[in-house]
Amino acid sequence: MKEEVLTKVCDISIIIPTYNAREYIIETLESIRKQTFTGKTEIICVDDCSEDNTVEIIKNYKDTTELTVKIIQQTKNQRQGAARNRGIEEAIGEYIFFLDSDDFLDEDTLEVMYKKAKIRDCDFVLCDWVYYYETDGEVYVNNDLFLFEEWLSKENCEKLYQAQTYFSVNKLYKRDFLLKNEIKFGEGYIYEDFEFYIDAVQKADLIGIVSNPFYKVRVNPNSTTKTDSTTTVHMNDFLVAIEKSLNKFNPRHKDSFYMVYKYFFNRAQIYSENRVPSRYKRKMIKRTVEILNNRSVNYYVPKNIVLHNRMYFQKRLIQNNKITAIMTVRKLQNKGTLNRYYLILSKIYKRLLINKLREKMRARAMMRIKNQSKNAPIKENTVLFLGFDYRYIGNSKYLFNYLRNNFSELNIKFVTVDSSVPTKYRIKPRSNEFWKALGESKIIITESWTPLAFFKKEDSLWVQLWHGTPYKRLFFDSHEKFISKFNRNHKRDKKRDISKWDYLLADSFGGKRKLKSAFSFPEDKILPLGYPRVQWLKDNQENNLLKSDIRKRLGISGNKKVILYTPTWRDYNYKNSNPNFDYLLDLKVLNAELGDEFAVVAKLHSMERTSIPVNNVIYPEDTIETQELLLISDILISDYSSIIFDILPLNMEFLLYVNDKDEFAYARGTYEDLDNLLEPFTHNNIGSILNHIKNKYSITKHPNYDFLRKEYSNMFDWDSNRKVAEMIESIVKKKVSI
Repeated sequence: MKEEVLTKVCDISIIIPTYNAREYIIETLESIRKQTFTGKTEIICVDDCSEDNTVEIIKNYKDTTELTVKIIQQTKNQRQGAARNRGIEEAIGEYIFFLDSDDFLDEDTLEVMYKKAKIRDCDFVLCDWVYYYETDGEVYVNNDLFLFEEWLSKENCEKLYQAQTYFSVNKLYKRDFLLKNEIKFGEGYIYEDFEFYIDAVQKADLIGIVSNPFYKVRVNPNSTTKTDSTTTVHMNDFLVAIEKSLNKFNPRHKDSFYMVYKYFFNRAQIYSENRVPSRYKRKMIKRTVEILNNRSVNYYVPKNIVLHNRMYFQKRLIQNNKITAIMTVRKLQNKGTLNRYYLILSKIYKRLLINKLREKMRARAMMRIKNQSKNAPIKENTVLFLGFDYRYIGNSKYLFNYLRNNFSELNIKFVTVDSSVPTKYRIKPRSNEFWKALGESKIIITESWTPLAFFKKEDSLWVQLWHGTPYKRLFFDSHEKFISKFNRNHKRDKKRDISKWDYLLADSFGGKRKLKSAFSFPEDKILPLGYPRVQWLKDNQENNLLKSDIRKRLGISGNKKVILYTPTWRDYNYKNSNPNFDYLLDLKVLNAELGDEFAVVAKLHSMERTSIPVNNVIYPEDTIETQELLLISDILISDYSSIIFDILPLNMEFLLYVNDKDEFAYARGTYEDLDNLLEPFTHNNIGSILNHIKNKYSITKHPNYDFLRKEYSNMFDWDSNRKVAEMIESIVKKKVSI
């Protein structure tokens, strides 16, 4: 064993094996140059006897960049494994990152992963990944369960065996961890990652997980795994790789044998169908089964697994070498008929068939309508609002009203059942009229997630207004443990929705940075023009007649000051039959202590409202929108809600009541920079809140408040509605390209 611990000379060594990489190597290197990481890095390019001018390109790049670039040329082609091992030997960084020569990184990758690694001295840190296609851009397919965790320790590190793909890239390894444990890649064959991955996972004691898809896997038709499909090289190398991997395999977790065997067997099926001549298919499956069984036939198999794996492992087709039966199950699985045959045997099929036929008839009728809509020509002056989950509220409402009042030449529709939208503009969700409008509209405007069934046409343009600047971590910036626990495809499906967006609206430049990271969205497609809902607040700040009308509708009389309480929903209550409402402010105490000087208005979730009914506290009807409540309020009390950023342009007082910081951090988390900025305004007990209000303390002169206004609020001197409308107008008039 190599015991010596080398002295740290730089923070991160980035190892790039190259072979005929001239097409993409500059883009790969540029993604390193653009990193926000300020520590010291080195790039080690190990060339495996390229037959093109890859080395010359790297040398020229080295001469024109401030990056530290080392070029190592192998004397003999030994494939990527040997190149990566050579890189490990030459590396002087505290941490090592493997990057393929046609892949690239998000600019925040190294900064975020290095910071995570240092927090708890991880053996390695992984980030999420996304496929990148030249024609379609990013395509997110991942649904690995371990991505919902912050950290994995001891035997739980082996949850990584659940991964869809055993990547050695997308991870930042502590170099000493690799050296001390003699973790190396296989050499001289494809699929060299298997051996490395198996060993690294089983020897790790602590792994940090970053939920952002920072690593971009380019789908390259000329890569090693996409060529040589007319020979047996993929079969031979795959069998060598799994046999060498299993020779090292010594797991700690009871599920690990099943997870690894399932992965290797699934890969054997896929590769035998796509990467080797068809006449070798059975041979590859047979030999794979033999290798697995030679290692072990007695291992734990979980109960709740999908049907084909139940057949392979629970019914022991693999353990008993039933190759013909295995091939039959696979054939039925590929045809989509395995479940049907299984149900027939289970005598349940007839009853389900009737329901299935009914569903098919409905689906076919809808499909005909959708196909007609997809083929309909785009009408250039049409704008379709999908609303905030079909609701006539928020940014969608105010932008819609601005457009219909100022741009009569536009044909505007709003998808909702809300009768507040005039009939001539209103379309019922998922109706025939809706599908027709979706197919004909030039511009689609939405404010939240949209169903995947909503198709996007090539000539249409989608504008996502989103519904707030996030204080709580959002989407890829959070592990979203409780939501993802109930739907492991949650992020994969939502990323497909994101891929439809052409533009994303932000309320501020600080908000733009958060949304870029959260949605892994191109920075140049995020428009910091300000939210229409905030513009409405700015426009009506001095509208005393409107304020008086809103107060009257709420029953607030005289000169009472208004305190608005708007907590945000908690992820840890998601699908919880016994939700925990301990995070709520005690409105009974608040109302009693403040007396008649204040009117307390509480905008709560329906479940929250029923949990704490209090006399003399005003619970507004849903017909009164949050923006109207903000307009008449003197003090806002909230917690993790984006609502606090809406009121900053009004120079309004706010307080944050947070008594569940640890629970919330575990469930979703907040952005650290905003935590620090908001800390002076955050209280964890009602006594502190009351003291602040009774003594009439003001936070608006605090330097943090001023910084928040400048960075995270709509302080623009332009009309946000007008700015967004001008963009829409220019698209309709074809002044800009999509």
